[in-house]
Amino acid sequence: MAKKVFMVSLGCPKNQVDSERALHALRKAGLEIVTDQDQADIIITNTCGFVNDAKEESIDTILELSRVKKERPDVLLGVMGCLSERYGDDLKSSMPEIDFIHGVADIPAMVKSLAPDSKAYPDPDSHDRIITTSPHWAYLKIAEGCSNKCSFCVIPQIRGPYKSVEMESVVKEAEGLVVQGVKELILVAQDTTLYGADLKIKNGLPRLLEKLGRIRALKWIRVMYMYPALVTDELLSVFAGEEKVVPYFDIPLQHASTSLLKSMGRPETETSIRDMLDRIKRKLPASAIRTAFIVGFPGEKAEDFNTLLRLVSDARFDHMGAFKFSPEEGSAAFGMSGTVPRKKAEERYERLMTAQMGISRAKLEEKVGSVAEVLVDIPDPEEMLLTGRLATQAPKIDGSVILDGVETEPGRIVKVKITGATDYDLIGTTP
Repeated sequence: MAKKVFMVSLGCPKNQVDSERALHALRKAGLEIVTDQDQADIIITNTCGFVNDAKEESIDTILELSRVKKERPDVLLGVMGCLSERYGDDLKSSMPEIDFIHGVADIPAMVKSLAPDSKAYPDPDSHDRIITTSPHWAYLKIAEGCSNKCSFCVIPQIRGPYKSVEMESVVKEAEGLVVQGVKELILVAQDTTLYGADLKIKNGLPRLLEKLGRIRALKWIRVMYMYPALVTDELLSVFAGEEKVVPYFDIPLQHASTSLLKSMGRPETETSIRDMLDRIKRKLPASAIRTAFIVGFPGEKAEDFNTLLRLVSDARFDHMGAFKFSPEEGSAAFGMSGTVPRKKAEERYERLMTAQMGISRAKLEEKVGSVAEVLVDIPDPEEMLLTGRLATQAPKIDGSVILDGVETEPGRIVKVKITGATDYDLIGTTP
């Protein structure tokens, strides 16, 4: 009887793609994939090690899953991903209940260790996956690693330098996903806008989007993790001209103060950020912009924070996330002078998110009365109503459209009249 594998995937969408590839490789090697940890012979946690909160979540998850091993000692408990890449030796010494540890690029080695008699070992360059998102949307990872030098980040040390996936390979994977029923592809990388630069491809992301736009059954293409300095006019022209590329810009800006951005190792200034946002709105007036900011970075003064608040007020971002600075060991910002007291960082975080909540509510209310296309998602088993998303809403992070009285199937794109709004969601019905 085949051994049964249960996997928990933590962290970002890029990590989820790794989990999906690992699951496919394990199944191909003869193991059975299960969705109940209590049925599993092997339990694997794909960890995140980006910031302290993520590390704590990974460790808490491993400890929680280890209870299964206490009840059934024969169960194997494994760890893979960013945390094990970064702190593998520490995990081995501090958590003896862990049976095996693999880093971010060790899927073939993990499969060989768990299925030593199999001859179906995975190709390290294979992009075959078991989709764990909804059947009608999937992430498409177009690059590995990162070569940017942001002072707060350790991803380059964990994942290595930026390496684009060959364009033919990306398109082939996309075509395969669409054959499986995927309607929306969400492009992810540490920096999607840098795509192709290491392959000496000029305007790599615009060219890739044009190729993906030719896949007939594909409906939506969404791009995440854009680097502000690389949002070029060529890229905006493709967004405006390619019908399948949704008018959605996910651009983590990190801050608005020029001096803080310099300390963060970012090339932008307040002026360049405002200019970029203006270019987007001139070219695509109906576009939505998502961003993220760090508050409490070393040296952040009241005037720096006020500069950030003014940008948020002026730009009226459709979606925004914020993080309190986390000093990451090994980063250039670790040990920087000018530490912002934790209480002050908490206060600034609350002020920023409160300001955004009002903006979000107002922008959603502006949509009431309009008719828009909505991609219908799989309903939550605990909810009575279907939900869906506008082209300007990414799954998991941007809220949704609650479909009142709409009868249709998940995966379909339907026209909906927006009849109401909450702080982060819309309500819609059949027009």
